[in-house]
Amino acid sequence: MRAAVFHGPHRPLSIEEVEIDTPGPREMIVRTVASGVCRSDAHYVDGLYAWPAPAVPGRENWSAA
Repeated sequence: MRAAVFHGPHRPLSIEEVEIDTPGPREMIVRTVASGVCRSDAHYVDGLYAWPAPAVPGRENWSAA
């Protein structure tokens, strides 16, 4: 799937193909047609909070890319 990937502070997010795990029990894949990054997540890009890179930002969870 395509995702915005964080490569470190003060660098733009890049749109890349990333692999995702096969859904486990009681999980599903949902087709997303649009998304946004909230201002809180943008603080990582601005370097205000530390986070290991690469990572995929998201309001519910930041995950390793």
